[in-house]
Amino acid sequence: MTTAEKILAKALEMFNEKGIEYVGLRELAAVLNIRVGNITYYFPTKDDLVNALSLALNKLNSEVVVANEEMTVAAFLNMLKQVFHHHVQYRCLLLSFVHLIEQNKVISERYKQTASDRNSAIESNIKALVKSAYLKVKDETDVEYLTSSLSLIIRFWISEAAVSHSRLSVEAQIRHYLSMIAKLLSAYATAKGKKEIEGFVAGL
Repeated sequence: MTTAEKILAKALEMFNEKGIEYVGLRELAAVLNIRVGNITYYFPTKDDLVNALSLALNKLNSEVVVANEEMTVAAFLNMLKQVFHHHVQYRCLLLSFVHLIEQNKVISERYKQTASDRNSAIESNIKALVKSAYLKVKDETDVEYLTSSLSLIIRFWISEAAVSHSRLSVEAQIRHYLSMIAKLLSAYATAKGKKEIEGFVAGL
């Protein structure tokens, strides 16, 4: 690992354990047994360090959340499962989401585009599922409802889990929220779609 990668890895570990707001560069430097200047050479401010972690999470999810005209319900749910595991890996960012949007201008500005891209991909995949007869909707408002509902769960499930399901294991938390999404989709699923949804849930 390069020095920058070591700094990022340890920062992520400490942020996940204690919270982004409660770990300073001096504390991070002490654990790494380096000078603060060694950190600021690569990341001039703590915001720059957090932004680098945010970019890493963004890259992981961008590789997974893509529009696919051949999308199946099972593939869609597995896509979200991958995203959830990425969120666990970078949970500090999700748990400090509001603080970061208010305090980190770079992250705040990028989030607007990221949210738009993610919503667009989810909407495209829902439409693909409708076209392939996995889902059945009345009109465009159903697509909009599913897109916004799924986006809400995806963005904030970790915060809600920390409050309501902290006693559950991480895997149990993921199963809970993926099952919630599966149930949401089931309300719009055809017989073909329900069969795949049931198979996915049984495999969680």
